[in-house]
Amino acid sequence: MKTFRIILFLSFICAMDAFFAPSLNAQESLKSNTVTEYNGKKFYIHTVKKKQSLNEIAEIYGVTVFDILSENKDLKKTNPKAGTIIRIPYKEVVVEEILLEEELIEQDTIVYAPEFVPTNFDSERLYKVALMMPLYLEQVNEEFLEEEVSNKQLLAKPFSYLHFYEGFMIAVDSMVSKYDMKIDLKVYDIDQDTNKVIAALNDTCLAKMDVIVGPFHLKPFERVNAFANENEIMIVNPMTLREDLVVGNKFMVKVKPSFTSQMEWLEKVIADKYTDNNIFVFTMDSSNMDYARMIEEIALRNIKEFSYVPNSHIKKIIKKQHDALKNEEVEFDSTKYQSDNISFDVSMIYEFPDDTTNLKNMVMVYDYSIDSLNKIKNTASAFRNNLVIVYGDDKVFATEMINKLNIFSKDHPLTLIALPDWSKHDRLFNENLLKLSTIVFDDDYTDYGKYHVGKFICKFRDEYGTEPKDMAYHGFNIGWYFLNALINYGDDINTAIESYDIPLLNTRYSFQRKSELDGCENTYWNIYQYNNHQKNLLHPQLRIEK
Repeated sequence: MKTFRIILFLSFICAMDAFFAPSLNAQESLKSNTVTEYNGKKFYIHTVKKKQSLNEIAEIYGVTVFDILSENKDLKKTNPKAGTIIRIPYKEVVVEEILLEEELIEQDTIVYAPEFVPTNFDSERLYKVALMMPLYLEQVNEEFLEEEVSNKQLLAKPFSYLHFYEGFMIAVDSMVSKYDMKIDLKVYDIDQDTNKVIAALNDTCLAKMDVIVGPFHLKPFERVNAFANENEIMIVNPMTLREDLVVGNKFMVKVKPSFTSQMEWLEKVIADKYTDNNIFVFTMDSSNMDYARMIEEIALRNIKEFSYVPNSHIKKIIKKQHDALKNEEVEFDSTKYQSDNISFDVSMIYEFPDDTTNLKNMVMVYDYSIDSLNKIKNTASAFRNNLVIVYGDDKVFATEMINKLNIFSKDHPLTLIALPDWSKHDRLFNENLLKLSTIVFDDDYTDYGKYHVGKFICKFRDEYGTEPKDMAYHGFNIGWYFLNALINYGDDINTAIESYDIPLLNTRYSFQRKSELDGCENTYWNIYQYNNHQKNLLHPQLRIEK
């Protein structure tokens, strides 16, 4: 008989689960029942409600804002007016019935197929796991449970990390159902309240844990981390980007990759695709100049000294530009053409069309708060691709750079690499990103066409009556990875984690340790590019060599 014991530190969790599923189900009533076909594709036809944003609409249908904008070319970037009719891509998740015979009995409870999980583990061992996360259970009183469901209530603190918990529980359920893994899971409600941390640390059970996941907030995590190091217990931080936290904490594992680790992946992208480019690095301001200098060093050691461009191609570009100026009745000097910091003699290009012109590749760094985009006008090339790497996270800055680069790209072919994390500005993205062939780094990338993603969505819908948010995938990934690591390595998990790699729902973990005294940090970034009216994952199997 299977053993699955979940011990809850506080008693409200069952009441919360009973409340959450019907509450979140309310969004289903906002979904249109009208489905039509357009250009061979199926769409929901949605009428925008009063004060309804594109972000809210995307969440209702389980798509992204970018998906909506791609199918509604006339839609404004800002929130649409009430009554506007828009097409929403119809996403039907189909779970294939291609299963091994041994899966058939329990296929509804398993998210991953058995070939990903070795079964050579101590089947009699009780694995002890602590999950410390902010549930704000003290706010889940009778009045809260009886309150009418609304969008405002769904933003209340008890809902903040609920999807993480639910995704984590699906991972637990999968491990127990398929592999008869015996798990003693203890859930602690820990936010920024010091008394909650003290109460957890006074629990005698905590020192016997195999793995502690959380807390999510920094100050309580630092206190529990000290306890975990003292008792030699692996502790997983699910949220922080700070790479300094792993220094001197050999039992800590940081799941979110830091921005510094992007540099290794950036170097692979440049070396693979952009060695024949001019490279221009723009930083938002001087505070990011250290990253800009790192990027400069990477570019300089990877680009070729010269690009060799056929004169026939140069002739074609010059003629196109001159013809456009003639049509606009603009006066210009037809004997000269400025590009690549060179004044080309047009007659020479026309006279020797079979020759090749050597163009020097350059790497230049600019502080956008001081230098404008016009700085690269004469240096940029009209004859070959220009790689523009922009480093800055501010939403206004991102919008401005996208718009200006789009105008600049009319005469200068270019590719934009947006760093460090422009994925969070989903509402900004539109056709300009496609025109710029923009490359974005993200710590996760959900491909809804994947079999196991579809299976997870179906499982989540069945269990909780709503669509999983990003936090649900994050919770499942952490639960699935570390429970699998436990059954593979047991007490040796801390020393083996650097070489352990299994498929996850929407990312991978590649843990590295800088020294024997430091903890492990995930260094894996998903890299995708906007082209052909969609986002395409680059190098899906690429990993940093250790």
